[in-house]
This record gives sequence, structure tokens and C-alpha cells, in this order.
Amino acid sequence: MKIYLFTAIEPAFKKDFYQQIRSQNMRITGITAAIVTCTTLITHIITLFLPIAKSLPFGQWAPLLIIQRCLIISSAIIAILIYLIRKKLPFIQQNRYHFLVILYSLCFIGSCMALTFLAQHNPKNTMTMMLIGLLVVAMVQVFSFSQLLSICLLTGVTFSFYLHLFQVDPVQLAGNLNIFWLIMCAFFVISRLLYSYHANYFIKIKTIEQKNEEIAAANKLKTEILGIVAHDLRSPISGIRSVLHLMQEYPFTPEQENKYLQWIGEACSTADQIIEELLTAARQSEGDKLQTNYISLNDWLVNVRDNWQQQVKHQQRLLLELPQGEIKAHIHTGKLQRVVDNLLHNALKFTPDGGDITLGMRPHRGGVRITVADTGIGIPEEMLPNIFDRFTSARRKGLHHEPSTGLGLHICKQLVQQHGGNIYVSSQENKGTVFNIDLPYTVL
Repeated sequence: MKIYLFTAIEPAFKKDFYQQIRSQNMRITGITAAIVTCTTLITHIITLFLPIAKSLPFGQWAPLLIIQRCLIISSAIIAILIYLIRKKLPFIQQNRYHFLVILYSLCFIGSCMALTFLAQHNPKNTMTMMLIGLLVVAMVQVFSFSQLLSICLLTGVTFSFYLHLFQVDPVQLAGNLNIFWLIMCAFFVISRLLYSYHANYFIKIKTIEQKNEEIAAANKLKTEILGIVAHDLRSPISGIRSVLHLMQEYPFTPEQENKYLQWIGEACSTADQIIEELLTAARQSEGDKLQTNYISLNDWLVNVRDNWQQQVKHQQRLLLELPQGEIKAHIHTGKLQRVVDNLLHNALKFTPDGGDITLGMRPHRGGVRITVADTGIGIPEEMLPNIFDRFTSARRKGLHHEPSTGLGLHICKQLVQQHGGNIYVSSQENKGTVFNIDLPYTVL
């Protein structure tokens, strides 16, 4: 077990941990205050009617009754307040009243301290009641280091002040002060050990929860991939099977053979693309160090446009808009090209013949913005919020029945975020779609 004697829990767990222990402190303080109210009330009644108690000197009898009544009233008020807070307020707002825990702890320790002075009126080497009060607080509450330090200092100042009033013998005064600070050290250590126990337990629970979430996410991904494999790979495989059936059962001319082979090749390319996207989505590469090259984005985009210009099968126009000045940046050319290729592929899929696809770049907010815009059919408004989700329900076939796995834009977002940037989309049905890739100044 890790001991947090002078340190706090790790920052990753700090916020949730303090929220939990404050809620726990509120609940335990309410229960403790209710128990103290009942037991002190019973003790007070016994004190009133017990003959031996009345034999105490008046200087001790009257203060004893006052302390008991103060403890009963304060405990009852705290118990009622915490009950109402926990009953009436939402869980998030309850922790705002955690100061009641500190206040009652000081009140309880102070009452026990008062009984310590009252017990002998001239304490020698015994401070039993104060020790009991400190141990109760240390065992049932979990305080942060600053809260615990505040309690120790306030208690120490109060004890030292009243001890001088009740005790004038220098030898006894020094002895009791030494004993008191030994008790406070024990109180501090016990409280920090309890803090350490709760912190370690909380970290273990959170770690288990994170692992369970990772396992659940992996199982979900596996199920989704299996669903994609079962659904999307069925089409190209069925196409290949149908072509093979035609070639085996019916005579065909050389021209038909070439056509059949072309169909088989296209089906294989489609299956290969689906498998590649599935592997990319399943690969955990977010934590890998990004290997970049310092290149001219102008020249790089010219090459991208030229390569795609040769692949345009339909009658769309592929345009390029670049700034006058050269822009250089540190990018992973393979990953960022995959992003641009995917966006251009989608633009071609959803832009009818005669439409325009524009690949552009310009400086933007200290960084650079790469844009892929088209004049296609656009994206329905209800699909936009989920467009970058993995296996998104917004996937649809292209104008020429091109398939979609629902993975492409999700992969694009991951790759752009690895560069420290982000990707945005704006679209209007029947007017076109614009994808903006914003890369920060740190890549320039």
C-alpha cells in the first residue's frame, strides 16, 4: 500500500476521490452527530440524577452541564442539517456543505478537550477525553492534508491557550504540552494512514473500472467488426461467386471474359478496402509517437491533386486553390494523405457528373486549414452529429453505388488529432459539403 503521509492522491484520481470522500464524510458525520446526540443526552440525564455527580465542586458541576448541553445542541443541529442536505439537494451540490464536517470535528474535539480540563481542573499527565475525541475523528473521517493541518493547528492553539489558564507549574505545563503534541502526531499519522487506505482502495477500484471499460470497448469493437465483415464483405464475395458461376456454366466471348475479370478485380479491390479500414480502426496507434517530415504543403497538395486527376472516372472537375506564399509543415505524409484521399474519395462518390471538387489550403488562426469542398448532394442534417463516429449510422452508398463501411471519417478524425488538429464539416443538401482540416501552428 502506498502511504500518502505528506502528499495527495495522484492528480488523475484527485477530483473523483475528493468528491467521494466528502460525500462519505457527510454521511458519517450525520450518523456520528446523531449517535453523539443520543449518548450525550442519556449521559446528561444520568448526570442530573446521579447523586455522586452532584458531589462535584460547583466550579466543575456547572461547566460539566454546560459542555454536555452544548455538545447535545451542536450535534443535533449538525445531524439535522446534514440529513436535510442529503435529503433535499442533488448529490453534486451536497459537497458544497463539506465545511460542516470540519466544523463538527472541531466542535467534537473541543468538547472532549473541555472535558479534559474539567475532569481534574488541573490536568497532570492524563488527557483521556481529548485523546478519545481525536481518535474518533481520525478513525471515522478522511481529510485532505490541508484540512488535517488546519484541524491540528486550531486544536493546538486552543489547547495551549487553555492549558496556560489551568496550569501554572512550568514542569507540569511542559510535560502536558509534550504529551499533547505526541497525541497530535499520532492523530496526524492515523488520519493519513486512513487517507492512504481509502486512496489506494479508490485507485484500485478506478483501475478495475477502466480495465472493464477497455474490455467492454474491445468486445464492442470486435462485435462491430464482425458485423461489418458479415455484412459488407458479403457483397464483393457474392459478386465474385456470381461471376465465377457465369464463367463455369455459360459460354463467353473474350470480350465478356475481360468484363468478368474486371468485375472480379473491382470486387477484390472493394474487399481489400473494407479489410484495410477495419484493420486501421482496430489498430491502437493513438499513443505512438508521430514520425513527421518537414515538407512544402503546396507541392504536396499539387501531387495529391495530380494523382487524383488520373483517377476521376466520371465527369467531375477537380480544382486546386493554394495561397501565393509557400507553407511548410511537419506532417506524417502517409497519414495525412490518407485523410485527404478519403475526403476526395467521398466527394467524388457524392458529386454528380459536371460537379466541382475543390482541394484548397490557406493560413488559419496561426496554423493552416486544408479544405475539401464539393458541389454534391450534401449530407442530411440529422446525419451530421454522427458523421465522425466509428461504424456510424450515417454511412450510405455513393451515387454510383459505391459501398461504405462507416469507418473512413472516423479514421480521418483520429489521424488529424494525432497531428494536434481537428476536422470539421458543414453541409447543405443538394448544395454541397465542405470538410476543413485545421492543423495548429505547432506543425508549421
